[in-house]
Amino acid sequence: MQSTQVCEFQTIIKNNPVLASTGCTPQFCQAGRLIHSDEPRVGESRPLEVVKQEALGFLWQLRQEGVYTEDQYTARHLEVLKALKESEVLEPMMVDGVKTVGKTATWTQTSEELLHGIRIAWKNSRKCIMRSHYKELDLCDLRHITTSVGMVKTVIEEAIKAFNQGQIRPTVFAFPPRSTSGTGPMFLSKQLLNFAGYQQDDGSILGDPSNVELTQDIIELGWAPPEPRSQWDLLPIVAMAENDAPAWADVPVELRDLVEIRHPRFESFQKLGLKWYQFPALSRLGFDIGGVQYTAAPFIGWYMDAEIGVRNLADPFRYNTLPEVAKALGFDIENYKKNPEYAEIEAMEDLPDYEQLVWLSRAQAELNYAVRWSFLQKGVSCIGTLAASSDWTRFDDEHAAKHGYRLNSDPYWIAPPQGSIVPVWHRGGAPNYQPKPLIARHRLDPVKSWRRRRNVVKAPVTRLVKVGEEWVTKHITPVQNSLCVENGTKSLTNAVPTIPKKKVHIYYSSTGTSALKLAEKLRRRVKELSGGFQVDFNILNLLDLRKIKPSDPLLMVVSTTGDGRFPANGAEFEAAMNDRAMEYNGTHAVKYSIFGVGDSAYPTFNAASVKLHEFMTAAGGIPIAKGLTKGNTAVEALPMKAFNRWWSFVKDSLTGEGANEVATESTEDQCFEHHRMLAGFNTGRLLSKSPSETGEGRIVMITMDLGGMDYIEMSHLRLLPYNTPEQVSRALSALGVSNASQHVPFKDPTMPNLSYGEFFQHYVDLEGRFKDLAWLPEAFPAGDRWDTNGTVLEVLEHLPALQQITGDLRMKVCFDMPLLRPRSFSVASSARYVGTGIVEIMVRLHKGGRFSDKFLSAIAPGDSIRYAPVTIVPGQDLISSQKHLIAICTGTGFAPVRSLLQQKIQILKEAESQGKEFVFQSPPISIFVGFKTHDEALFEETLATAERYGLIDMLLRVPSNKQKRRVQHYVEDNKESVLTKIRDGSIYVCGAKAMVNDMAAKLSDMIGGDVRQSLGRRYVEEIF
Repeated sequence: MQSTQVCEFQTIIKNNPVLASTGCTPQFCQAGRLIHSDEPRVGESRPLEVVKQEALGFLWQLRQEGVYTEDQYTARHLEVLKALKESEVLEPMMVDGVKTVGKTATWTQTSEELLHGIRIAWKNSRKCIMRSHYKELDLCDLRHITTSVGMVKTVIEEAIKAFNQGQIRPTVFAFPPRSTSGTGPMFLSKQLLNFAGYQQDDGSILGDPSNVELTQDIIELGWAPPEPRSQWDLLPIVAMAENDAPAWADVPVELRDLVEIRHPRFESFQKLGLKWYQFPALSRLGFDIGGVQYTAAPFIGWYMDAEIGVRNLADPFRYNTLPEVAKALGFDIENYKKNPEYAEIEAMEDLPDYEQLVWLSRAQAELNYAVRWSFLQKGVSCIGTLAASSDWTRFDDEHAAKHGYRLNSDPYWIAPPQGSIVPVWHRGGAPNYQPKPLIARHRLDPVKSWRRRRNVVKAPVTRLVKVGEEWVTKHITPVQNSLCVENGTKSLTNAVPTIPKKKVHIYYSSTGTSALKLAEKLRRRVKELSGGFQVDFNILNLLDLRKIKPSDPLLMVVSTTGDGRFPANGAEFEAAMNDRAMEYNGTHAVKYSIFGVGDSAYPTFNAASVKLHEFMTAAGGIPIAKGLTKGNTAVEALPMKAFNRWWSFVKDSLTGEGANEVATESTEDQCFEHHRMLAGFNTGRLLSKSPSETGEGRIVMITMDLGGMDYIEMSHLRLLPYNTPEQVSRALSALGVSNASQHVPFKDPTMPNLSYGEFFQHYVDLEGRFKDLAWLPEAFPAGDRWDTNGTVLEVLEHLPALQQITGDLRMKVCFDMPLLRPRSFSVASSARYVGTGIVEIMVRLHKGGRFSDKFLSAIAPGDSIRYAPVTIVPGQDLISSQKHLIAICTGTGFAPVRSLLQQKIQILKEAESQGKEFVFQSPPISIFVGFKTHDEALFEETLATAERYGLIDMLLRVPSNKQKRRVQHYVEDNKESVLTKIRDGSIYVCGAKAMVNDMAAKLSDMIGGDVRQSLGRRYVEEIF
């Protein structure tokens, strides 16, 4: 018995005698391409047998649709065969990718045949959602028009009729088909109506960016843009008949009226000045009907609202109006800048993705509404997205019910751009097939065709101007003095030699979007500089230092992964650095500067950018703009303040001004950044610490009350230590400050009012070391030697003379102190299990550790702890995943797994208490866990409970042992089981850096490839 799909395929073949190539092969599918690489084209010579097959196949279709009776079909069949025989010629052609010479022919279709042909072609257009109206398509038969002037004149006159004062009649204006040779007639205009796009001196575009090249091409034909230019200037209509020069005319009054896009609920919409023309009329597409190729056949229709509101006006590479529309709806960046985290942002694009998306989505929806409403007010045909989708769905269903197969469709084009809120988005596509007749692009670019033929064609370029009811022609001398074109390419030939632009290389490596956003911002700023810099922009993996000239600056923006490595798009460069450093051996004098993006809550803060800086130095690079500047996402979601400071150095270096080159980072700026960071921290309360016995390397479980704040499993919290009141009092005394409430005398008036007490408790780290002690000579000009080895507080108390210093010198001492930095810890609990607002955290004790030793030992239950949630949760997808999970962890790396197990335990407990049975859709977890023997109690309770509830299918406990057998070894011992589970499952690895990297290496050996690349998002690792 045949499958339903096979039957459908056979039905399609039976009902469509000619199927064009879809471009797919048994090895490659092109369904994901916007334009298939070998889509059918018009404008080419085809073998006689192909033309004959398509001609007869088309006649057969007309017979099946009742256009011809059996007798009429038979008679016409013979007539067409005779016409093909009589028109046989030899022509160069491509057959299966090989140039050859072969027979070809053509035939003339009746008006009735052509009408049905264009209708079937529209019905077969897999990219069009409005095909249900194919029987309403009219034909304007203009095959008798053989000159460029005639094409322009008649298409304008007939388009006015089809536009019908806004009640649009869909119409095809069919000019002569291509003969057996030549290009056939063509329109240079992409549509009959196009907005001009002007490249400005600063690189920006005024008007439609998609028409910049077309605008310049038409200017070369003698068109003079209006002055002043605007973003809504309509380009003239340009046509070119076979063996003729182009002719053009400005869009007439009857067609040039624009729809002003307004919104009935937002008056500010009008201030945006948005407009669009009243109808689409594609003019560079042709019709391929029965072996006859209509290369110039513009067709007019009506818009679907989303074509304008979601695409043309909204796309970033078109008019990009959504940010301005958002402002009209109430977006105000100043409101965001009141939040310390966003204080330095400059535009919407600097906000986190989720903040951008809420505004852009709203702007898109309201703009689309405004388009639909404005067309209704204007009385011009336009269909709404939902109506068009419903129309298409009904049409496709009816076709399938009647014929036994679905219409061909390309989901990329058919599904409206609003996505899943439109039902057709979920529908998918039909089998990927392409019947003929069809609508296709031309094989040749009409502008390049004209440039190749203009030395052969003696006719002049002509402009048409309508005077009263008559058309007047004027011969135009094309503009050629600025552009010399040979073989369809442009090259500058001005008499004045051009100065080559200086090149700037920008390379980036980004884990998420921060480094990419900053790199793109850097590219825009460099291009806006006077002097016209040429920018080379790419990922770090593609950087080849051997191709960078010593005179070309190299700017790099690099983020760091949690384990201190380069992100994936910089990992290949990182892997080659050692070899490259040896190869260059200090001889590669490239000028460079690096901006690092890191999070100071992690011990690997900016490790990748530091490593890159060291490599560039070893290679012989010459640092400019301070060489390396570190941005901190713990202070700002997007570190704009540090980036702007770095940019000032970069700009001065590029322009040669150099005013900021020797400037140093303001210490007050650092304090202000710390102040903004603190604004993102909440105050919690320590409830308990256990066990009570502590010692080097032991794990302590601390329990905190977050004050009602919720958190998700496997997430992280930043915890910030502070100096005790006793330490603060000692520091103030050592510096001669008698009143702790006295304000710190910052020079910058924008700095917050801060008391010395607050400054010493929450800003500077009294347990850290002074940065450089550069103030010592000023404090002790006699050269007295003092003991400066120790913590900040110890040094202060070793220098009693500091009690008598001036206020300015006291500030220098204060600014030489390091700032307190948060540490990031994974939650080890589920709020659902331990209670809302309660969190447990596993902390390994390190002797002398700022948080784990000094701070934790100084506080007691009831004392406060400042915390801030970390928005990035590497293991978030694992929480609700239905795939098998293998968790491999050691020490405090068990915390995320513990939180996940607690969540699942609590779900089962709640079901149990209600007398219900709950079955997880995901299979049990496999766990390999390593720990030191004295910490076992912290692991055992949760593991034993999870086992009792059937949440674990494989558990290998690996306590410390004399044999030095590690978790990695037990994973290798269970290779077959592990490989079976990860076939469709996920792996989570969490622990010390050495363990995580070793585990990745062993898993890679087991699967025969890089486990990180092979599993992709199914492989998650974290380092603590």
